[in-house]
Amino acid sequence: MGNNVLKILKPYFKKGILALTLKSTEAIIDLILPLIMADIIDNGVMKQNIHYIIYKGLLMILVATIGYTSAIACNYYSVQASQGFGKDLREKIFIKIQNFNFKQLNKFTQASLITRVTQDVTQIVMTSYMCMRMVVKGIVTGIGAIIMSLIINPSLSTILFIIVPITVYLTYFYMKQSIPLYTELQKRLDRLTQIIRENLVGIRVIKAFVREDIEKEKFQTKNTSFAEKNIESQNLIDSRSPFIVLLLNIGISAILWFGGEKVNVGKIKIGEIVALINYMTMILFSLNALSFLFSLLSKTIVSYERINEVLGEKIENQSEDILDSSNSKIAIEFKNVYFSYGENSPWVLENINFVINKGDTVAIIGGVGSGKSTLINLIPRFYDVSSGEILIDGFNVKNYSLKNLRQKIGIVMQKTFLFSQSIENNIKWGKSLANQNEIEKVIEMAQGNEFIKNLPDKYKTMVAKGGMNFSGGQKQRLSIARTLIKNSEILIFDDSFSSLDFITESKLRKEILNLKGDKTIIIISQRISSIKKADNIIVLDNGKISNVGPHSELLKKSEIYREICESQECSVGGRDL
Repeated sequence: MGNNVLKILKPYFKKGILALTLKSTEAIIDLILPLIMADIIDNGVMKQNIHYIIYKGLLMILVATIGYTSAIACNYYSVQASQGFGKDLREKIFIKIQNFNFKQLNKFTQASLITRVTQDVTQIVMTSYMCMRMVVKGIVTGIGAIIMSLIINPSLSTILFIIVPITVYLTYFYMKQSIPLYTELQKRLDRLTQIIRENLVGIRVIKAFVREDIEKEKFQTKNTSFAEKNIESQNLIDSRSPFIVLLLNIGISAILWFGGEKVNVGKIKIGEIVALINYMTMILFSLNALSFLFSLLSKTIVSYERINEVLGEKIENQSEDILDSSNSKIAIEFKNVYFSYGENSPWVLENINFVINKGDTVAIIGGVGSGKSTLINLIPRFYDVSSGEILIDGFNVKNYSLKNLRQKIGIVMQKTFLFSQSIENNIKWGKSLANQNEIEKVIEMAQGNEFIKNLPDKYKTMVAKGGMNFSGGQKQRLSIARTLIKNSEILIFDDSFSSLDFITESKLRKEILNLKGDKTIIIISQRISSIKKADNIIVLDNGKISNVGPHSELLKKSEIYREICESQECSVGGRDL
């Protein structure tokens, strides 16, 4: 990730360096001011020279104004650099996630990815901003104040050499203790975010099963766990500041005690005592600021590692297709395909072999958990096969760029999802430049024109979050229309008719079958009526192909298929059951 971060930072180096220069200027100004003040006290106030006081006072105002201007300019450039860096980092992570396959998405979980893109990036941005504002000032002010103190009075400055090492050690101790706490804190935040997300998405199910109290308990448990760990980490870090303030007061008291004795014997001036106290305050303030920054770094290291995990994921994708010309009549071919969700997980699919010719309609049927959806998810490379290969038009799917591969495939997912946009814009996800006639045509094919015409705003009707203002069947028809307008060579319907009534499904099925010859169609369904006219039907059983053939043939040779058919009272042996 290091190189990636440097690439992201590169456009903001100039602004960052400018911010650091301006902050250094401000720090130097802060170091000059106590010297001017000491001069005013010793040569103006003590000698009652009002003209000298006015002259040096105006000089002090001028110098302070330069420091103030530098601080404002530093703030401007540091904000520009840090927020620009944050914007680009979020964008890079988001694009990376967009290229993840389903296995990688499952690995991180949605809740964790959300917190990484939002909170973890915000943490890194805040640290980069504070670094530009605090680190340089802390270093320049701290070192400069020590040098100035030594110049003014070396003997009194020895007090600093006792207090500063103690503060540095404390900073290191607190940072070492806090990193494991923040790592666990982020994990607990992920779990809390997951519960919040599930409750918001599944609120209807929760209410339907009257599970509000149980979910409230679950949330309270996770929320309390997060709060306890947060309290523990904050108590650790916050205990640092009072101790540093104590050290500051001890140092000031020591300077006043020993400095007072030196004033009495004429070895040091009162103005110099005031300057030393100012420098003592600056040094300890710098150490306090730096120790705060180190505690911030403790959180940032954790956030950095979490972002590194995302950006470090390998994306298998070629920018260009690695293909030769082909006149293959075969649209899709599975060769000895095996698949599992993890290295030590059992096979979900085993020894899958079949061929689908161009223009054919093929159906897939099987019991729950037989691997139907997993099988079709391998075709557009939502997952990659564990072994074996999948060919499209005679070429391995891995030889296609993901963009071109998925452009060839139109898929209606088992779980319908609509975006919070108008109906028209949802359909245009399949073809962004589609005109109104094309939209109306696919809506008519998907049997959606009747319910859309009854809507007050027709195609301009807004879809509520998750399509909650439409029924399951209406959402399915809109999803089918969105896929049809894409005009892909291969159409996959993953149990996409389950929410439709039989009449609507029959009409829709006829429209889809009319595409036969022009399109290769794959239908997954548990309804025999939806698939019996397919050219071939693949029967899956526990991740293996049990039988392949047309409806009439499977009735004779496949016991699984016949049992499904009988359970749905379809025609067996010429007799309607």
